[in-house]
Amino acid sequence: MSRSLEAMLSELGLTGLEAEVYLTVLEESGSTGYRISQVLGKAAPNTYKALNSLVVKGAVLLDEGEGSKTYTAVSVIELAEQQRRNIASLAEEIGKSLESRYKRTKQSGLYSLTSVPQVFARAEVMIQEAKVSIVMDADVNPVKELAGILENAAARGVKVLIRGREPLSIPGCEYISSIREGWTGDMMVLIVDSAEYLISFMTPGMNALAKAVWSSNFVASCLHRSYLGKAMFYRMAMLLSKPDITVDELRAQMKDMWEGWLQ
Repeated sequence: MSRSLEAMLSELGLTGLEAEVYLTVLEESGSTGYRISQVLGKAAPNTYKALNSLVVKGAVLLDEGEGSKTYTAVSVIELAEQQRRNIASLAEEIGKSLESRYKRTKQSGLYSLTSVPQVFARAEVMIQEAKVSIVMDADVNPVKELAGILENAAARGVKVLIRGREPLSIPGCEYISSIREGWTGDMMVLIVDSAEYLISFMTPGMNALAKAVWSSNFVASCLHRSYLGKAMFYRMAMLLSKPDITVDELRAQMKDMWEGWLQ
């Protein structure tokens, strides 16, 4: 069952009346508060209160030029971007305050993640905090979602190895293209510094989460070596499928990968 617009707007921080007023302003752009209250059939004082709140939240713009005051709604995309920037700034400020009070330690338990946004938020933090290496085995959608920060990690000297399902090129990253392995949705395995890992299975298009776990326990180092061996196997298989590959070229590429990752 699809959710109503009002219900979805509530997740952006709008109250029930604010959502109704916002949608009305979208339809009646450039209208006065009185006009909006008439269209809604709501008391003018309540409508003006909601409008003032929407102006403060950045969802509605108030034209205070000559004549009557009128209101225009911003797009939902612009509103969400405002909120994203506000939250990022607030999180940074809170993070700095917490760092001075609490020492963050990674736990060795096995933790379930419960949503696609949580999976990618955790993945981004892992990649941004990587110091030595990142090994990723994933379908094309997760790789594309994280391509920018993977490139940034490589640029700061972190070794990045990605085994994907379609040919892609991410600057600074070692990319091995191979085949899909049976999962019909979007799978992602991420191993950072041979010390922590994230495994997730999402529905096609990454619309919903089937299962995801994160941990920094001893399994991380085992997964690290296992996926390196798997990546090397696929690199060799793909090279051998080329009819014009020479033994010297095959030897050189295998040597580079061995020295760079498996020694």
